[in-house]
Amino acid sequence: MPEREPTITGYLTLGLLAARDWSAYQLAEQLGRGVAELWPSADRGRYAVLNRLHKAGFVQTRQEHTGKRARTIYSITPEGREALAAWLRTPVRPPSLEFEGMVRVLLSDQGSLDEMRATLARTREQALANREMFARYAAFISATGGTFPERRHLFALANTFMIGHYDHIISWADWAEQQIAEWPDTVTPATTHGDQVREMLAPGRERFQAEQEGAR
Repeated sequence: MPEREPTITGYLTLGLLAARDWSAYQLAEQLGRGVAELWPSADRGRYAVLNRLHKAGFVQTRQEHTGKRARTIYSITPEGREALAAWLRTPVRPPSLEFEGMVRVLLSDQGSLDEMRATLARTREQALANREMFARYAAFISATGGTFPERRHLFALANTFMIGHYDHIISWADWAEQQIAEWPDTVTPATTHGDQVREMLAPGRERFQAEQEGAR
């Protein structure tokens, strides 16, 4: 991989600068609007990435003054546009998932049933809050065109995915709470609730069997 190749956060930053020039604060603010839910590391590296892009020649800077205050404004260079366009032509990597609540579910046999219920309840609350946030974005874009009206058709695609994503988490949390409602603890159902476990696994098993039959 070339040393100067940007990270995904770098490409996100170049994509923002492809639309208009921004200050570091404005770029960080834009990267925090829904992007952190899609690409968590963007939130952690949104300031440091500008220095790397500048050293690589993908962005340039200028100073703007408001009274006695100066601020640095970043703009994309032709080389930065070329790098972004080249990246968009490369094969996309598979999606990944960072989901602490699910990790806790997987390890719930080391804790109590009440703790597992609390994890599911908190997971639902978080998903409801995020779904509401993306619903507000949808209303804002519909009413005003959004911050990037020239990209609103693309934001509509992403917004629909994110709302569906949180719909799925909410539905799963509700379903999981129903499944564990009669469990005595987080350990014994592995042996005492075999029929229930097989029923939970049935949709995946049946899909696999159907795919195998379709491939013949």
